Amino acid sequence: MHHSIKVNLTLHAVPFLLLLCYEIIIKSADSLICWQCISDDCANDPSDNYKASKKVCSVGQSCQKVHFEMYSPTDKRKYFSTVRGCASNCESKNDFENCTLELFNSRGCVEKHCCENIDLCNMASDLTFHAHVFLSIPLCHVIFYNILW
Repeated sequence: MHHSIKVNLTLHAVPFLLLLCYEIIIKSADSLICWQCISDDCANDPSDNYKASKKVCSVGQSCQKVHFEMYSPTDKRKYFSTVRGCASNCESKNDFENCTLELFNSRGCVEKHCCENIDLCNMASDLTFHAHVFLSIPLCHVIFYNILW
């Protein structure tokens, strides 16, 4: 009788454990790691910038680096900014290729670089498995082996 209770619990636990292993292993592989930097010196190499950090993006997001420049005739000053981070529906563009003086002196020009499926924008392999994924595979194996056998 004790054995049948274990079998019933096992049969109910298998779908849950399969889902848990899927979430840990597959979803982790889909998450992209990007540089996150919103500061005055984010144009600098993020690996040497203490203000930059690595951020795990939500599934489906891309990494982006946005550089902005404009001139204010009122202030007689040039403004520029570079930010890095995760973005949804990111599309690369480069206003600087066709940036007119009128555009530069009004709303400014933007260069946005988007990259997908590459951690830290070309600094890692196409598909990076994180340490917790490698630790999760043996854990899932042990759980299934003990439950099913």
